[in-house]
Amino acid sequence: MDGSRPLPRTPDWSMLPPELLQTIARKLPDISDFVKFRAVCTTWRSSARVSDLPPQLPWFVEVKGAGYIIENFTSNIRFYSLFSGKIHTIPSPNSSGNWLRGPAHDYIVLYNKASRQISLLNPLTGRKLGLSCLDFVMPHPVWVGSDPIESGEPVVLCGKSADFETGFLALYQPAEREWVLIEEPCLCSLGCCYFNGMLYVKEMVTETGDTKVINTVTRKVVHVVPPPREDDYECDAIMCRMYLVQSGGDILQVVLHYSELLEMADCHFHIHRLDLRSGNGGKPRWVKISSIGDQILFLDQYNGFSLSCTDFSGFRGNSIYFIKRHRDIHDQSLSLLCSFWAG
Repeated sequence: MDGSRPLPRTPDWSMLPPELLQTIARKLPDISDFVKFRAVCTTWRSSARVSDLPPQLPWFVEVKGAGYIIENFTSNIRFYSLFSGKIHTIPSPNSSGNWLRGPAHDYIVLYNKASRQISLLNPLTGRKLGLSCLDFVMPHPVWVGSDPIESGEPVVLCGKSADFETGFLALYQPAEREWVLIEEPCLCSLGCCYFNGMLYVKEMVTETGDTKVINTVTRKVVHVVPPPREDDYECDAIMCRMYLVQSGGDILQVVLHYSELLEMADCHFHIHRLDLRSGNGGKPRWVKISSIGDQILFLDQYNGFSLSCTDFSGFRGNSIYFIKRHRDIHDQSLSLLCSFWAG
């Protein structure tokens, strides 16, 4: 015997039990880690199905173009990961020459200005779903589910007619393979959300400032909700950015003054929850709230969505992530990702 010791055996990670692999995959809150996990081997890939993604923090698309118009002139899309703080560049030849619109869950909405073609693109898988053409000016998504073709849920867009005279809500019904238009003359580019078959539409250019609740099946207005009381409503609608956001099963109205988005200053959010069960004579009403509990709100220029902080270690509830526009000393326009945390 020469006294040498045998080299330690390298563990065969492909032999880990599927139940353990599934538990690990469900705890990956950044999609880039999930993709790397699936790339290890066939066993790991089969244990982490794309259809069973763990809750994901959003990625932010790099803005290039005038204002908030994101027009892709290359075959790549660049994303910022909030979880890792890294920039990811993903090859996406199908997006070139299109305007990119979001948020849209697993998809980016592509809009071809020349042909008016609307498509949905999953930049990670490369899957592209072509929808029919829509004669809109700068449409943006109100709701796009994780897979509208398989789930049967409508794709909901908001926009203006080509002459800028009329506002529309457009519902793409996967079963019918066509757009259904709901005319909303007072519809602005903000203040819409979709939840459980209902559209919530804020009329922000009228004196009333009502919120309409529209059944997407019957396409009829089922409620008209007046704005919050004057003593609760501290912002002039013309001077404010307003959002309707589904958060933890509730519909929230979030208000922020425009001037606070353009200055390097603190922001003040005014939030109301839609109460459909009470109010004057049982009529729906807005109720002012001081906390959103364990929810995290994410707001872009047009829409917002909400996630629970319980799904993401290290992130606080009762907080808001939003975008500010700022010009540096060279008069270059910058987009700043900001966070607001209340107590």
